[in-house]
Amino acid sequence: MVDLSRPLSLSERLFVLLRLVLLSTVLVAGVWFFFVWPLGPVSVALLLVSGLAYALLFIATHEMVHGTLFGCPRFEHGLACTLSWPMAWPHLTYARLHRLHHRWNGSDPRDPERTTLLPWERVPSGSWSRLIQEHRLVWRLFVLGGLGLIAETNRQAIALETVDRRLRLRRWLDGAGVLIVHATMLGLALRHGVVGRYLLGWFILERVIGIVMQFRGLVEHHDLWFCHQNHLLTQLYASRSVIVPLWLNTLLGGLPHHSAHHAFPCIPSSRLPRATERISAVLAHHQAPALPMIQSYWQAIGMLNRAISRQARG
Repeated sequence: MVDLSRPLSLSERLFVLLRLVLLSTVLVAGVWFFFVWPLGPVSVALLLVSGLAYALLFIATHEMVHGTLFGCPRFEHGLACTLSWPMAWPHLTYARLHRLHHRWNGSDPRDPERTTLLPWERVPSGSWSRLIQEHRLVWRLFVLGGLGLIAETNRQAIALETVDRRLRLRRWLDGAGVLIVHATMLGLALRHGVVGRYLLGWFILERVIGIVMQFRGLVEHHDLWFCHQNHLLTQLYASRSVIVPLWLNTLLGGLPHHSAHHAFPCIPSSRLPRATERISAVLAHHQAPALPMIQSYWQAIGMLNRAISRQARG
């Protein structure tokens, strides 16, 4: 995989830049029309489209965590904070936790992005917590959403400070950045007399982004958390890939090829489809089980419902 991990070419970087510019244009245009047009179905619909574009930009921040978007880690962290802080997302904290996720996926229960319930985490039937466990897909997508992810990320950071001492500083930096950005935005909203619309717009964006990010996290790992013979095989088999067209893989930052990403996180997203092909060929040559894979994100909804119901029943 060494050839796939080589630095990005100029054409690849320009293509990434085009992707970010197009998504940012959709985001800014939708937000602009939401504020200047009368509040109604059209302006809200445009904001929903903007929320989808913003969610895809959030997915790009995952590539920025790994420094594979442009191949310029310092610049990418700054860009990621610019995108994340307006939605109160603690990017610097998440970046540290994501390193632990790649180290612990499938092997250490402290994995901060683990979605699979372990046997001792299941609660007795008849309780409110059990009801939530039985409907975790709906709970995570439509109740917790983005705010739930923000709260969980901060909770995990506090719990794991003894493992990574940089987490405390990152939490403070994120907190200061979010506070400054939101104070500025709220001040502008007060100045122009649109506080109500500002809060409504932020809530709509948070809901859309939260649904997308919660769903992708479940699709990528749920019900696969298991330790295999070695770290490489654990990353391959404790991550799920999704068969999608090339254009969708591009918008989703290579995340559909999640097994390949976890095994080789230094490979840029545009090259992950080739990595999946090579890995699949090697596994087939050695008569090993195929990579966990589903045919579409639509199929993933049924798969997640069945897995969550099975876990809830114990």
